[in-house]
Amino acid sequence: MWLNAPALSAADDALAMAERQGFRLALLGRTTAVLLIAIYCFSVFYPPINYYTGTAVLLLALVGLTPLALVGRRHELAARYAFFAFDMCLISLSIVYVPLSTGDDIPQNLVFITSRTQYYSVAVAVSVLTLSPALVIWTGLWAVAGMIAATLAIMSGMDQISSFTDLPATPSRAAFYGVVFNPNFLGISVRVTEAVQIILLTGIAALAVYRARGVVLARAQADRERGRIQQLFGRYVPPQIAEQLIGTGHLAPQTREASLLFADIEGFTRLSESLPPAEVIALLNEFFTATTHITDQNGGVVISYVGDALIAAFNAPLPVEKYADCAVAAAKAMMQLVETRDFNGHRLRLRIGIATGPVAAGTVGGAERQSYTVYGDAVNLAQRLERLNKEYGTTCLICGNTYGLATSCHAHAVDKGVTQVRGRDQTVQVYALASAS
Repeated sequence: MWLNAPALSAADDALAMAERQGFRLALLGRTTAVLLIAIYCFSVFYPPINYYTGTAVLLLALVGLTPLALVGRRHELAARYAFFAFDMCLISLSIVYVPLSTGDDIPQNLVFITSRTQYYSVAVAVSVLTLSPALVIWTGLWAVAGMIAATLAIMSGMDQISSFTDLPATPSRAAFYGVVFNPNFLGISVRVTEAVQIILLTGIAALAVYRARGVVLARAQADRERGRIQQLFGRYVPPQIAEQLIGTGHLAPQTREASLLFADIEGFTRLSESLPPAEVIALLNEFFTATTHITDQNGGVVISYVGDALIAAFNAPLPVEKYADCAVAAAKAMMQLVETRDFNGHRLRLRIGIATGPVAAGTVGGAERQSYTVYGDAVNLAQRLERLNKEYGTTCLICGNTYGLATSCHAHAVDKGVTQVRGRDQTVQVYALASAS
């Protein structure tokens, strides 16, 4: 799939950040490793070589921190390449010039029987942290070039060179010892093998980094697409529902007890007739934005907007503790909101109904278009209670079930007795809720 320009930009930014963090980690890792080498030199080598070598290695550890000052700045990319080339040169110079002992003059070609050449592989491994295949290959090439240059430099100072090619086809033990333990032994074929190993290690590391970059790109693209879909869905469905839709593609049907809040603007029809359509929409958007924020803060989900009314559920589709208390708290906050604030220059009055009971929730509709909704007696009762406010001259009515569960509302609730609600055979205990401002 081809990525569009915004996706590429997001992916590039993600990669740039990953490379920057990786380079910083490489610097710190390199410094830690060199410090350990310095400690090793001070502890294991004999005086005075341990002081010279340990101090030199310690200084190199500190010098390796200087590129940190360039991280995130203009010349950081050049600093990355210079850093790894510098380390490869240091390893090569240590092979050629750092003596094996402060005692007798030991031929420098015997450095190849030590572990110094293995530091090339360590440096290549450190370059992997930068998440840059080009930088890994760059480091590997400098390692191979350094190995070749160090070998040629040592060869140039030798009068005689002994290698495996000096052995007969079937050498005896004495013949083998005579060649391999010869002070002039260099082992050209071993050096070639080591160079090939570095090349193979570099190729594998670069391939691994390339695949890792692919993962970063895919993750950045997925995150961007997820954000785009969530933003798009979030305009039409609650964000909590959009999150589940993105994750699973659907919402599993569920049945649970929940508190339903139905809030309607009193006299909105008359108000809207006196306003231009654009002003009506602006007023509703401002009102719904504020009330939706209140619902979210109290753990609820706005299920839908119906004209100038909204339906919010507490404990569906997302579980919330003390859902009746949460619904009551949201209603109080909404009542306080309209008492203290204008909406697009107009004061509003609300009528709110809250009912608690079993509800069925899920996505419904045709194959091409679906919506999330809740069904149940509590949904209908909340709407009936909202309308009943007009008869009682109240702002918010709650049912007896809600009152019994929402203990926090008892100090602000007034018993309105038992009433018959349209569409229900059984009577309902009703309480009027004050805003408690």
